[in-house]
Formats: sequence, structure tokens, C-alpha cells
Amino acid sequence: MIKVTKKQHVVYEYIKNYIASNKQAPYIREIQVGCNINCYKTAVDKLLALEKKGLIKRKLNKHRSIILNNNGEENV
Repeated sequence: MIKVTKKQHVVYEYIKNYIASNKQAPYIREIQVGCNINCYKTAVDKLLALEKKGLIKRKLNKHRSIILNNNGEENV
């Protein structure tokens, strides 16, 4: 089981629900607003933490490039 913080879990669930309803990944700014994160950099840090834990994948400098790692879903 992969350990994530409460905020990381909120961000992960937001991304999962956003992709399910919109068929594309959210912008980082949308994640910031949707998860009530005060600072853009904090939202980026949450994404980096999720990526480091293997729950998501991102392409640097590409908008809407967040991909959920299916292997991580059972562990969140």
C-alpha cells in the first residue's frame, strides 16, 4: 500500500473524477482551485509527490498531460 497524505489523496481523487467527467486531464490551476490549495507551487508539489509515488505520470511543459497510473489505483 502506498502512503499518501490527505491532501495528496484529495488531489488524486480530484484528478480521477475530472478525467472521468471531462475526458481530459485538468490544468494545474484547476487542480489548485478545485482542491482549495492556496498556492500554485503547492499544487505542483502535490503532483510531484504523486508522480514520485508512481500514482500519476506527467509530461513536462505539456498542458493537460496528467495520466493516472492504473497500478496505483488499488493502493490509494
